[in-house]
Amino acid sequence: MTYANVVATLALFLALGGGAVWAAGRIGTKNLKANAVTAGKIKRNAVTAAKIRANAVTGEKIKPGAVGFAKFASGANLLLSAGGGPVPASASEPIEVPLSGTTTFTPVAGTLDLLSIEAKGNNLARVGTENCEPKIVPYVNGSQWEVAEGLLSPAAVEPTPAQPTGLRPLTGATGPIGLNSPGVTQTIAVKVLGDPDCGAASTVSVALAVTQAK
Repeated sequence: MTYANVVATLALFLALGGGAVWAAGRIGTKNLKANAVTAGKIKRNAVTAAKIRANAVTGEKIKPGAVGFAKFASGANLLLSAGGGPVPASASEPIEVPLSGTTTFTPVAGTLDLLSIEAKGNNLARVGTENCEPKIVPYVNGSQWEVAEGLLSPAAVEPTPAQPTGLRPLTGATGPIGLNSPGVTQTIAVKVLGDPDCGAASTVSVALAVTQAK
């Protein structure tokens, strides 16, 4: 092999492979055009949890509805979730909240299941000087599920220095469910007891979940 052959072979190697090695060592995130790397250009399963910076994925970065119950990993402790409303907060008769999602589950002996309920008041306002305080009542298998602090109640009250807006739009509670009824299906429902002192535009929405303690 002549000197010319060696030089030609080396030049070909550098052209085919050396440039790529140089580029790999030189091209960083600052050299990439915005939006140049799209999802279609990323190899399947290339981005793993270990490669994501802590706290990089926040709630604002997740598309609404992208993470549903079916996408929780096997063994996750969410057993069910549901939500409903808004329903009027000023109705004179109790209103059962139409719930979308799963509202039944069957507890297993030896496990601790917890029911969590959150109620949100929307556009809460007082008609006069009395407080607007609709009551949210959870039911399990047709019986009232007692909340330790009393009934859940978002409210619109007279403003004070400690509570200048006069609004308490969120309320919630968590407690055990089905501990004494292993193997018995538990069905959850929610009713709203309206308050006539609430404005006509005042409504209540409800969200609930059952989780299994690890």
